Amino acid sequence: MDLSLSDSQVLIRDSVRIFVQRHVPRAELVRQAGAGEVWDPAWQTLFAEAGWTGALVPASCGGLELDPLSAALIFEELGRGAVPSPLLASSAMSVGLLLGCAESEQRDAALTAIADGTMILIPALRQPASSWKGVAATGSSLVDGLLTGVKVFVPFAAAATHFLVTVEGGLAIVPAEAASVRLLGGFIQAAYEVTFSGVAVGALLRPGAVSFDHSLSVARIVAAAYQVGGMMEMLDMSVAHSNTRVQFGTPIGRFQRVQDHIIRLLNAMDAAKWAVYEAAWAIESGRNGVGRSYLACSTACDSAIEAANAAHEVHAAIGSDPRFGLTLYTRISRSMYELLGSPGWQRRQMADAMGW
Repeated sequence: MDLSLSDSQVLIRDSVRIFVQRHVPRAELVRQAGAGEVWDPAWQTLFAEAGWTGALVPASCGGLELDPLSAALIFEELGRGAVPSPLLASSAMSVGLLLGCAESEQRDAALTAIADGTMILIPALRQPASSWKGVAATGSSLVDGLLTGVKVFVPFAAAATHFLVTVEGGLAIVPAEAASVRLLGGFIQAAYEVTFSGVAVGALLRPGAVSFDHSLSVARIVAAAYQVGGMMEMLDMSVAHSNTRVQFGTPIGRFQRVQDHIIRLLNAMDAAKWAVYEAAWAIESGRNGVGRSYLACSTACDSAIEAANAAHEVHAAIGSDPRFGLTLYTRISRSMYELLGSPGWQRRQMADAMGW
């Protein structure tokens, strides 16, 4: 097993890092977070021009068709910059579900539109009072071709041009203007309730040979990579702060307790990073990547919260000031925790996939 990066993968990682620093500066994210919503529609055009909207889309539909690790590196750098993640929902989760559907003109048309940036297809999957376990099994009802129902914890629904909705017998693509969208309160970033009331379905896609959960294997890996990037940045912020913050006449990084917090953060980040890289390698080499994708995602979800807590221990009061920027990563760690199912549920799925 060789988990080192190729020259082309290093180039991808570095180019995304430079792009994010130039076009999506943290100061702008902090400013928008104070207004309550972090998403600038102009970024979608930039992402499409860079090719990231089609990172996982087949070349036949205008995408880059990247291998899992190369795609993960894009999202790792987006996570490092705390860049909002409609891209994760549309170009990873929805693309995975579409690729798991049976061949159809509607499916390929949607993939092409996602790749060229004209469609932001946000998955609206969870129903009220249902866990992630029931997402694939319980869909909204279609009556005379019209969709009625409510979906909750829909990520970045306000950015959607279309929704990908679980319905009885498959998936439906629904125009966003036909739905009612309400931002949910609390500390979770950009989570919405979406209501459909007799909405006409734009396209109905039947399941293919690939199961619902298998379709999301690469999405789990890139979601985990997004969190790894955030942990990398929290580590850099914590080390820099420990070297410049002086207490009792010495940098606080010389204190053993502060060093303990930084090591906690480093260990959490490393555990998630290598789980992501191994899962990407496993999918590419055909070695039960499904099970390892569950492991990578569950590890990243737990590690991101551990890392954020450790970073706040290092920064103390200033870390809680929204103008400082650390809270961007704290919110992401909480928001991503159950985006693809709780870590406990994912570990049970991993055990089943591994045949344990």
